Amino acid sequence: MHLLRRNHQFEFRSLSGEDLFGAADLYSDAGANRAVLVLRGVPASEASRALATLNHSWLPYLLRADTTLLVLTLRPRADGEKARAVVLPLSA
Repeated sequence: MHLLRRNHQFEFRSLSGEDLFGAADLYSDAGANRAVLVLRGVPASEASRALATLNHSWLPYLLRADTTLLVLTLRPRADGEKARAVVLPLSA
């Protein structure tokens, strides 16, 4: 995997109608058959809405339509904890 884009800042609308901000890193393999999207600063409960925003605005320009995408969301660190990732099911 190699890095395609790092720290892409984006804005999305939460379920409650609030405008939230997040950042995304996108990795892809050499053949662009598989890709990994890492969402940072996005609450896990809002990650599917953030992914839907990126699917309409950013990802179609970087990935082919047949690329398999794995989405991870990093939750913020608490004092002394390691960062943890949650794998999202793709429904967007």
